[in-house]
Amino acid sequence: MMKSNHLALLLTILVLASPIGSLAQQVTQEVPLLTLDDAVSIALTNNRLVKNSVLEAQKFDFQVSTARSRRLPHFQFSALGGELLQPFDFTFAKGVFGTYPGVGPIPSTNAKVHTPAQLTAYLTGGMDVPLSQQYKIGLGIRATELGRDIAKEDIRAERQKIGAEVRTAYFELVATQAAVDAAREGVRTLEEAQRVTQRYIAEKTVLKGDALEVDARLAKAQYELSVAENGLATQREHLNQLLARDLATPFRVDSIPEEDTTTLSLEEARRQASQSRPEIREAHLKEKQADYDRRMAKAEYIPDFGVAVSYMGIQNVQVLPANVGVAGFALTWEPFDWGRRHNRVREKSNTLAQAHNGAQEAESQIGVEVGLKYRKWKEAALLLKATRTGHEAAAEELRVTGNKYKEQAALIRDLLQAQARSSETSFQYQQALSSYWSSLADLRRAMGEE
Repeated sequence: MMKSNHLALLLTILVLASPIGSLAQQVTQEVPLLTLDDAVSIALTNNRLVKNSVLEAQKFDFQVSTARSRRLPHFQFSALGGELLQPFDFTFAKGVFGTYPGVGPIPSTNAKVHTPAQLTAYLTGGMDVPLSQQYKIGLGIRATELGRDIAKEDIRAERQKIGAEVRTAYFELVATQAAVDAAREGVRTLEEAQRVTQRYIAEKTVLKGDALEVDARLAKAQYELSVAENGLATQREHLNQLLARDLATPFRVDSIPEEDTTTLSLEEARRQASQSRPEIREAHLKEKQADYDRRMAKAEYIPDFGVAVSYMGIQNVQVLPANVGVAGFALTWEPFDWGRRHNRVREKSNTLAQAHNGAQEAESQIGVEVGLKYRKWKEAALLLKATRTGHEAAAEELRVTGNKYKEQAALIRDLLQAQARSSETSFQYQQALSSYWSSLADLRRAMGEE
């Protein structure tokens, strides 16, 4: 009778999950599925940091337009109206304008002109058309356009960063979900084992020590399930945050394939990184920008020459002309600057050399990073193979132990230990699988892929 009771216990434990599993599957189907590609696409579209980088790049469009407007004529106008603080007094001495035959001196006596403290108006206006400055303006426009190109590379870098973070979060979530499912299954199994064991204790067909061991394992399994569920909830919120969605948005993740069949060499990965990494392209753009800054500093030696039109109007002030207009050419040049422009050119030359060294250093650092990520990916592939083998061995051990238990050749303790090892190796396999794909995502990001 003891043999038949233990066999019933084993069958109950093994068959228990079937109706509950079908119910869980029905509930799972109601939650929308979020695939990895959909998650990356949503993040690249809605992520707030990506949007901010796009807005930052759009600022440079306005800066380029502002720089181009300096090529056009420059108009300025000013007006000043108010009351004089003190009167204007002018005295013209006798004959100051000459002495003429038959007329005499002009003026014939000392003439005084008095302008009382009254309301007056002063108007000035002008137009400047740059000519020689067009070269310097063109250099400034090109330097600003390079700044816009650098901002676009920042967008690519932010997109790559967010895409890699989404992939890593997704893979970790899949592994955690598998751990939670395994923990739930273990709790259900132990709860049923506890219920049946309590009945068998009353029938005195099992030892009390076995029942206590089942209780201890159940308590530990419930604690591990709670920790895993809390971690799963946090990871779900983190992924929703990366997708710029409400933190409570429900979703379920898709299963991960075994391995990537892509064959990739380290040399190919480094070559692609040198062509696609935004940091390298940004470093070369900064080098070009530093060259334009140096050329702009040298252009300071060129005098400013252009067409100018100026107007000045004075109202309610006697003697002074009411309207004065001038049109012609304007030249501004500083022949002696005591070495200021020369020092500025030297400074910009050093900046250009620094930018060149920075570009070479960026290429070298990214080459090292790609090598590191590539080797991590290969190590993760070996770990995945090892954990897969260990999981298959534990599953086979559980099957053999179950068969032995049916024939009374193993104790319930042996069955529980085999089940625990199977659950642990399953979790380790899921973690290794997640680590493998996360390492591949890091490698793809190091290569410059979104």
